[in-house]
Amino acid sequence: MKRIIFLIASIIIITIFFQSCAQKDFNASIACDELATSLKREISVPKGDFEEYTDDELDFLFSEPKLYDDICIIYSSDSTDVCELGVLHASNKENAKMLYEEAKGYIKATQEQKSEFLRNYSPAELSKLNCAETRLLGEYIVFVIAEQGDRDEALKKAEMLLSK
Repeated sequence: MKRIIFLIASIIIITIFFQSCAQKDFNASIACDELATSLKREISVPKGDFEEYTDDELDFLFSEPKLYDDICIIYSSDSTDVCELGVLHASNKENAKMLYEEAKGYIKATQEQKSEFLRNYSPAELSKLNCAETRLLGEYIVFVIAEQGDRDEALKKAEMLLSK
């Protein structure tokens, strides 16, 4: 009898623990450009700073109808540097899931388009491209193309800033 009670209590505790881990809430009141400005401080760009894609460029990069209600994608102003940072906010959780998949596709396409060039002309930048990562944080999607340490710091900061 004691084993059964212990087993049931263990199952309840484990279930509560995993539910609390899975249901992380994120803040939905930070503008994408503000978040990108905070995150870019974690990414070292050897020369210059970051530039932001225009609305026309963003419309070309991401699908219609727009799944996002706010977006900011910035890239290194140094043409020899592949660093890029994107923050997108979807209008709801379903759109966030679709936008997350689209952002992952964007990263994959970027990797495919730039890999050969970087391999031949700027091999040091290839590691940044290869360790690119995209995260879904509530209704926000954040992607980072940067050195692994910078990427990890930027993503950690994004989670911290968006956590309720």
